[in-house]
Amino acid sequence: MSPSIALLLSIAGILVLLRLKVHPGPAVFIGGLILSFLVLPLVETPRLILGTAIDLQTWRLIGIIICAFALSKMMELRDMLTRLAHTLESIGPKMAMHVVPSVIGMVPMPGGALVSATAMKGLAERLRLTPAQSTYINFWFRHIWELAVPVYPSVIAASIVLAVPLSTVVVTMLPVIPLMAAFGGVVSLRILRNAPPAASKTLSGRQLTVELLRASWPVILLVIMVLAGVEAVVAFLIAPILLAVQQRLSLQELKKSLRYALGGKVLFLLFAVMVYKDFVDASGTAYSLFSDMQAAGVPPSAILIALPLIIGFAAGLSIAFVGIAFPLLLPFIVTADGLNVTALFLAYVSGGLGYMVSPLHLCLILSAEYFKARLSDVYRLMVPPLIAVIGAALLIYLLF
Repeated sequence: MSPSIALLLSIAGILVLLRLKVHPGPAVFIGGLILSFLVLPLVETPRLILGTAIDLQTWRLIGIIICAFALSKMMELRDMLTRLAHTLESIGPKMAMHVVPSVIGMVPMPGGALVSATAMKGLAERLRLTPAQSTYINFWFRHIWELAVPVYPSVIAASIVLAVPLSTVVVTMLPVIPLMAAFGGVVSLRILRNAPPAASKTLSGRQLTVELLRASWPVILLVIMVLAGVEAVVAFLIAPILLAVQQRLSLQELKKSLRYALGGKVLFLLFAVMVYKDFVDASGTAYSLFSDMQAAGVPPSAILIALPLIIGFAAGLSIAFVGIAFPLLLPFIVTADGLNVTALFLAYVSGGLGYMVSPLHLCLILSAEYFKARLSDVYRLMVPPLIAVIGAALLIYLLF
C-alpha cells in the first residue's frame, strides 16, 4: 500500500474513534497501530512500542508533564489565582474582565475556564453582558498563553516531537500572545463599549504588583528559567518544589497534587503520542505525503494550516494536534537548513486555534454551560478573531 494512503487511513481512524468518543490516548495508539500494520513488517510493531517505552525522550516528556500538572494542582489548592481575581477589579471593571481570565490562564488545568468564569461572574452581571459575551471574553482571554507558555503540555510536546530546545519553541510562539490579545480585544472592547460603569475599589500600583507576583510567581519563574536555557526537566522540577516549600503544603495536599499529576489517561496519551511519532518516523510516511502533495501542487501553507487545524478541532485536545500533526509536518518545519520558525508558527497557531473552538474542548463546554450560553452565539464572536490570528500567521509565513 502507498505510504501516503496508509497515513491518511491512520488519521481517518483516529478521527473516527474520537467521533465515537474514544479517549484521545487509545485513539492515537490505535491510529499508530493501523499505520504500522499497513506499512511496516509485522515484527516492527512490538519492537517500536518497546523502544518508545524505554526511550529517554518519552520519560523526559512524561516527567515534565507530571511536574507541570503537580504545579498547577498546588496553585489551585492554595487558591492563588482565584484570590487575585477579586483584587484585580481595582484596575477598572472593563479591564478586569480581560485580566482576570488571563491571569488565571497562566496555570494549566482541565476545565480551567470554569475557575475564571466563577471569579468574574459577578463583574459580568454588573456590566450587563449577555451569556455569549461573558463566555467569549472569559474563554478567549483564558487561553492567550496556551500556545507559548512552557507550563502547557502542548508546548513541551512540540519541543520533544521536533527535537528542538523548549526555549526555541517558546521564543518562536511568543508573538501569538499579543496577536490573540489584540484581535480578541477588538471584539471584546466592542462588547464592553456600551456597558454601564461599575464601581470598583481602589488599589495602588505597588499593591497590584505584589498581588500579581504572589499569585503567579511559580509560572513567571518557570518561564524565566526556560528562556534562560535551564534544562526543561530541571526547571519543571524546581518550580513545584519551591512552591511546596514556600506555601508549606501539607502531606495531604502533596499527595493530592501527585495523584492528580499521575492521572493514567493523560500519561497514556503522552505515551501514545510518542509511539505514533516513532511509527511515522520509521515508516517514512510523512516524507512520502510531503512528496505526493508537492507533486499535486498543494501549497505548503495550505497543508500547514489545514492538517493541524482539522486534527485540533476533531480532537479538542492541544497535545493531540501536536502529537498527530507535527510528525507529519516535519519535512516542512525541520528542513536541511534547520528549524523553519515561520512554518512552526503557522502550524502551531492553526492547530491551537482549531483546538480552541472544538466542541470537544472542555473549557469551552464548561464555560458556556456556566454562563448558560448557546455555543452558536459564542462561535459568532470567536470566529472573526480566530480568522484574523491565522491570517496574521499566514502573512508572517509568506513574508519571512
